[in-house]
Amino acid sequence: MNESLLPFNATQTERNLSLVTKRSSSLPVNINHLWDPFRCPENLLPWLAWSLSVDNWNSAWPTSVKRQQIANSIEIHRRKGTVSAVKKAMAVFGVQVELSEWFETKSTPHTFSVMAWAGDNFRDNHEPVLTEAYYDALKRAIDYSKPVRSHYDFKVGILFDSDFGIGVVQQSLAIKRVDGEFIYLGAGLDGDLNIGGINQGHSVTRMSMEL
Repeated sequence: MNESLLPFNATQTERNLSLVTKRSSSLPVNINHLWDPFRCPENLLPWLAWSLSVDNWNSAWPTSVKRQQIANSIEIHRRKGTVSAVKKAMAVFGVQVELSEWFETKSTPHTFSVMAWAGDNFRDNHEPVLTEAYYDALKRAIDYSKPVRSHYDFKVGILFDSDFGIGVVQQSLAIKRVDGEFIYLGAGLDGDLNIGGINQGHSVTRMSMEL
C-alpha cells in the first residue's frame, strides 16, 4: 500500500523529499528530543550548543554542566549586561556568587567585584575543587555576560557547610594574590575533607584583574 499523499502528477523532486521525510521517522534518534538540552543525546550536545549560540563551552566539562549551560543560554542572552545574567552564567558551575557593584562600595564607576564560592559539581571525585580549568570557566562566564565597559575584581574560594565545622578541626589555608594571571596553588591542598580527623583543607585564590 502506498502511504504517500502526493498527487499522481507529483514531480520527482517532491517524491524524493517525501521519501526523505518518511525515513526520518525511523532514525535512531528521537527528533523531538534534539532541542531539549536535558534529553538530547550527549554526542549531539555540541551541535545544540552551537545552534543556541552558547558562548562558553568546553568539551571536557561534565555532561550535567553542558546541559545546564545550553538550558540557560537563551535567558542569558536576553539579560546580557545585567547582574542577573552574570549570576546565572556562573551558577551553571555550581558556585554561590556574591557580587557588589561600584555604587554599593563607593568604588570606581563601572566596576564591580565578584566572590565565587566553589561547588563540587564541576569535578570528578579524584580531582581538586579549585583548578585552573574551573577558574577559567568562571572567568569566561563573567566576561561574556557582563557589560562590555565594566572592569571587575574576581575571587574564588571554597565554602564548606557548617556541618563540617564540628569536632577538632585542623585547617590549612593558602592565599595568593596575583595580577593579570591565575596561579593554582597545589601544595597538597585538594579541597577534600577527611571527616575522620576532622581535616579541613581550605584553598582560596584571589584575583585582581583589569580588562
